[in-house]
Amino acid sequence: MTLALEMDKKWAEGKAEGRAEGKAEGKAEGKIEMLKELVRDGILTIKDAAKRAGLSEELFRKQAML
Repeated sequence: MTLALEMDKKWAEGKAEGRAEGKAEGKAEGKIEMLKELVRDGILTIKDAAKRAGLSEELFRKQAML
């Protein structure tokens, strides 16, 4: 394989990896936003929202800015 082909392959792999990471981050941020709204609406407690997010209550408060 030529150097140019190898570089193209690595670039494509990096791009795919970056997209996957971006999707995961976006999904996590969306989940926090949804849980934050449920807390604000009084549907969930902070404790329950933090549990559903897989975070400590303190960390959930920080991320949700509550």
